[in-house]
Amino acid sequence: MNKTILTLLVAATLWGYGDGEMYWAPHGCDEGTVTASKHGGHGKGESAMFALMNMKENTSTHLILPDLSKQPLTFKLNTVMLPKPKMGGYYAMVAEGNNTDGVYSAIRYLSLQGRPSKVSPTKLTSLPKVALEIVPTPLHREHDRYTASKSYTFILSFMNKPLNNTMVTLETFNTPAQSYTTNDKGVFTITLPDDFKNVQIGRSENKPSEFLLSAQHRDGAILFKSTLSMPYSLNPNDYWQSQSYGAGAIFIGFLVGLFFYRRHKNQGVSRG
Repeated sequence: MNKTILTLLVAATLWGYGDGEMYWAPHGCDEGTVTASKHGGHGKGESAMFALMNMKENTSTHLILPDLSKQPLTFKLNTVMLPKPKMGGYYAMVAEGNNTDGVYSAIRYLSLQGRPSKVSPTKLTSLPKVALEIVPTPLHREHDRYTASKSYTFILSFMNKPLNNTMVTLETFNTPAQSYTTNDKGVFTITLPDDFKNVQIGRSENKPSEFLLSAQHRDGAILFKSTLSMPYSLNPNDYWQSQSYGAGAIFIGFLVGLFFYRRHKNQGVSRG
């Protein structure tokens, strides 16, 4: 009986999304769906309010603009209201705090509309923000989004240097945590799970969910922990669209076109 109870407690811990980790979440994010943002982190659909979950002591936050300038963010309880964007492009929300356990940091990237900044997101992601950092490589571009059943690559860095042979954990609300290990260049690749529930036909009819990447590294007596949280959308190819059927239709169309082309060419030769 005691072993059974222990097993249940361990399972509950593994299923606790972001348990003890400091991370950004959209205001109104409930059970993995982004209720405050129809498009879950893209353009006009971006939520204006974010909560810093499991906020630590002595936490400071700021917003990095597409031109790499910084703007402080002010908390109301554990929630921040984003200022009206002065320029369009990618932003980074950065939080860093500490307590007796160590140093904690949390990052989230946003795509906001406004006057074009004409600055590549690569400059934003490559800019050192915190000591231990999970860096998208690359960050998904405008008019794109993280999508279920697709793979994405990241780099784990410490003091702006790749951190090799280190475990990174991927969590979503509906799938047990998965662990990845960085290679000798600090690189790791994840595949986002197809774990959406009550799927409706039409991409806009399904709210995005959230994924959380977390890592830790000890440097001497100090333990560093860092997270990256982002929204991801369901993949239409997993439900009402099929790439294989689409490729088949294109091939059939090619054969039909070739048939009529040869027929027309033969008719021209006969008349000649």
